[in-house]
Amino acid sequence: MFLAHCDECDERFLLPASHVVGVHNLASGVIAVELTCYEGHHIIVLCGNDIDIPGPATV
Repeated sequence: MFLAHCDECDERFLLPASHVVGVHNLASGVIAVELTCYEGHHIIVLCGNDIDIPGPATV
């Protein structure tokens, strides 16, 4: 499960793995997970050891 905020819906969602579109290793310790919300909008969640903010981040 992924906690993500959709800017287009202006809502936070708890999304299951079935909403994962892709996973990208951006740099050592930084991973971008591409998701879709329940309305189909694209969301990117950054995670990994080198993220400078606590918890999951959305961009």
